[in-house]
Formats: sequence, structure tokens, C-alpha cells
Amino acid sequence: MPRSASRWMLALLLMSAACLRERFDWEQKEDYMLSQSEDTLKDGSVRMEYVSLVNAPADALFMAFSDVEHHAEFVTGVTESKLVSSKGNTKTIDITNEVLGRPNRATIEWTIEPQKRTLSFKTVEAQFTDNSAEYTIEPSPDGKRSKITTIYYLRDKGGHPFPLHSLRSAIKENYVKALESVKRRALGPKAVVAH
Repeated sequence: MPRSASRWMLALLLMSAACLRERFDWEQKEDYMLSQSEDTLKDGSVRMEYVSLVNAPADALFMAFSDVEHHAEFVTGVTESKLVSSKGNTKTIDITNEVLGRPNRATIEWTIEPQKRTLSFKTVEAQFTDNSAEYTIEPSPDGKRSKITTIYYLRDKGGHPFPLHSLRSAIKENYVKALESVKRRALGPKAVVAH
């Protein structure tokens, strides 16, 4: 086999392997915690990644999720969400949510990118937590389902009443509740959201 042909064959095999790795099974049942991973980083912060499969269209989920100033109206556990400022694709929100049974007040800066169906936030100021996250919502080929990839960073702020391992479990629990709430908002009040 000539040298150039073997190079093409190798390139084709590598591309095929990459495609297989990227392939997502859209036929799986709905699962808010389809996969999850967690790593402790050198600085002591925790990186958590969740992949969720949700039975709702990506655009509707994105619209509900990105309505950050109204999360208190429909996201379980959020008792206040007030717009502080808005500029371009960035919104700063004062939010109060429940963390391990206690109210956590924070100022959060959201960056919303509709063309990518991506939202991210970072904590500007908070009593107990110092978090940031990015959510990417991908539509299924038929447009009826969505894959949500979430990358979440939790930093130990020190001086708060919660051990970091407790905050990890609270974040996971609140994430599932938030997805249920966002799905219900996206599909309307008669939506069946069972988990």
C-alpha cells in the first residue's frame, strides 16, 4: 500500500473513532442524571459534570431556563430572583434559594447565549456559596428531546456552616429539582414531570 494511501486510511479510522465517541443515544429513557462525574481540583474546588436527557424541545427549555429574573416564580427552592442589571447578553440577579434547609442569598451574573443555547453563571457575592456553572442544551435530531450538559464548579468559601461534601449533594438535589421546574415551565402547566 503506498504511503499516502496508508495515511488516508489512518485519518479515516481516526475520524470514524471520533464520530463513534461523539454519538449520543437519543433513544434512552429520560434521565436527569444520565451521567455524572466529580473531580477535586488542585485549588480544592470541585468540578461536577452532569449530562441529562430531557423529554422537552431544546428551544423551549432554553427559553424557560434563561428567564433567570423569574426563577422564583417557577423553580422549586428559589424564593427570590430579582433583576439588578442587564447589559447585552449579561444579567445580574439577586437570588435567594434554599441550601440544606437554609436561605442562601446571592448576587449572580448570568451570561446568556441564545445562538448556542448556552447559559453560564458566576457568583458575584453570596453568604455561603461560591459557585459557577455552564449549561449547554442540545436538541435531538427530531427536535422533541434535549441533552443538557452541565459543568459546575463549587469553591469552598470558608466560614460557611456547610461542609463541602454536604454542598455537593445539595447541588445535585437542587439541580434535579431545577430541571423538573424548567421542564414544567417549558411544556406548560399540564406537563407530566415525574422523577
